[in-house]
Amino acid sequence: MKKKDLFRQLDALKNEIISLRKDLNKISNEKELWFSKKEGFSRQIREKISIIRESREKRDALTKKVKELKEKRAVLSEEIGKKISEFKKLNEEKKKLLSKSRVKDPYRLKSDIEKLELKLETEAMPFDKEKKLSKTLKDLKKSLGEASESMEIMAKAAGLNKEINEMKKNSEIIYNDVQQTAEESQVLHESVLALSREVDGLKAKEEESFKNFINFKARFAGINYQLKENLAKMGGIREKINKFNLEEEEKRKLKETMLMQSKEKEIEEKFKATKKLTTDDFLAFQDNIKNK
Repeated sequence: MKKKDLFRQLDALKNEIISLRKDLNKISNEKELWFSKKEGFSRQIREKISIIRESREKRDALTKKVKELKEKRAVLSEEIGKKISEFKKLNEEKKKLLSKSRVKDPYRLKSDIEKLELKLETEAMPFDKEKKLSKTLKDLKKSLGEASESMEIMAKAAGLNKEINEMKKNSEIIYNDVQQTAEESQVLHESVLALSREVDGLKAKEEESFKNFINFKARFAGINYQLKENLAKMGGIREKINKFNLEEEEKRKLKETMLMQSKEKEIEEKFKATKKLTTDDFLAFQDNIKNK
């Protein structure tokens, strides 16, 4: 192959290498861009999954609390039911006793007795009237004594009714707590679902970015391999060109040596023939001395 053909190949390879390097830089930038996007999506996914875990823990804790509150309210409701049944029995018993008694309203009778006692203690009145009121008071107290069982039952019923009302208030408080806690749990649950959907979307984007990264990475590797091959080819061509240059240099030096030897022989012959030396002869003679 001729030297000019080698230079032609070398120039073509240089242009191809420049083009490949441009493509390689462009693809490298694309590759890094998609890798950066993939890492960004991965980071967002990790952050959202962390929030999801925290929200799930809070939601589960609230759900557990709701369950415990419902169980507590169920126990309380059962107790209220028992108390109401007991209250109804007392009320029935009170009605039976009152139906048999002359005193239909013992507490009103008690109030009347207290008023009458106060009147006897604080008001001045004729003896006959006082005696009459005292007898009336005695009769009323006797009647109240007969109604003592009814009053005891009524007192129990009143106390039980108060207890039932208090338990109902507590049940209502627990119910409101259940509603509020369940609402908070639902909000967290919906938040978890929304974040999970976001994570699914981010995972799809992450996967797409990773595929693009792998694609550009493969293209980068292919072009890089081609570039290395071309650089190796260029190195081989340069070696051949250097070999050509070395051969040409050796030929040139050989030609110069042969020319000097020929000139030297010519000068020697002129010396022998006592011929006149020219300026060129002197210069050639000086060069010959220098080279020696």
